[in-house]
Amino acid sequence: MQGVGLFRPSVLACAVLATSVMLPSFTAADELPTVEEVTRHLDRLYRAESSHARLRMEIVTSRWERTLEMEAWTQGLDLALMVIRSPAREAGTATLRNNDGLWNYAPRADRLMRIPAGMMSDGWMGSHFSNDDMMRESSWERDYATTLRWDEEHGNRVLVAESTPRPGAPVLWSRVVTVMQGDGWLPLRTEFWDGEVKRRTMAYSRVQEIQGRPIPMRMELTPHDLPGERTVVEYTSLAFDVALDASLFTQRGLRREAQRR
Repeated sequence: MQGVGLFRPSVLACAVLATSVMLPSFTAADELPTVEEVTRHLDRLYRAESSHARLRMEIVTSRWERTLEMEAWTQGLDLALMVIRSPAREAGTATLRNNDGLWNYAPRADRLMRIPAGMMSDGWMGSHFSNDDMMRESSWERDYATTLRWDEEHGNRVLVAESTPRPGAPVLWSRVVTVMQGDGWLPLRTEFWDGEVKRRTMAYSRVQEIQGRPIPMRMELTPHDLPGERTVVEYTSLAFDVALDASLFTQRGLRREAQRR
């Protein structure tokens, strides 16, 4: 925590200020939640038994900018489908995650291609988000060992989760640090590290209550090795526990949704 500069009218005044301003409202001895509770919360933050969402993605690079509008469905933690609706030249491009793997669909060629594990870190549709970010192939509970600690930022208590890959986990980062609100554990930002180098940061904002659940509706991903570049994803609508056709997360269901106008 950064120090706070104070005038010195008297020793007594300094003592009062130090007591009322500088001391945090918690101690390291405060009870932490369990790792299982926190990682389960993070894995399920944007999901329930099922979900349906519309999203807007804005990509800014040093060479170009573009905006995508998308529709997405999930069921549990293992099934997900995302379809681009605009712009027209990319409408129908889709990504499916099901029990058979991860798939990309190119509507003009009517071609479905399986995404190998080695491409999970590749950028999704030219954005700074990876295939894994968008489809959540990795899991905090399954793929990372996590430790928790209390910290303080801007006078507020925060919960910090530091996660390192479990042996053999198919993940890219050597360390992921998630900073959350002290109460409710809503993420404020996630930092992705490669060794001792922080490669990118995801910031969460625009919290909105969705069916009784507070959800950050805006996520901004900033790569630290590409100054000025960013990708922003915003939910324009989000609903949980919706009725979904069982065939939606099949190759036939993907084609049906991708070709719908």
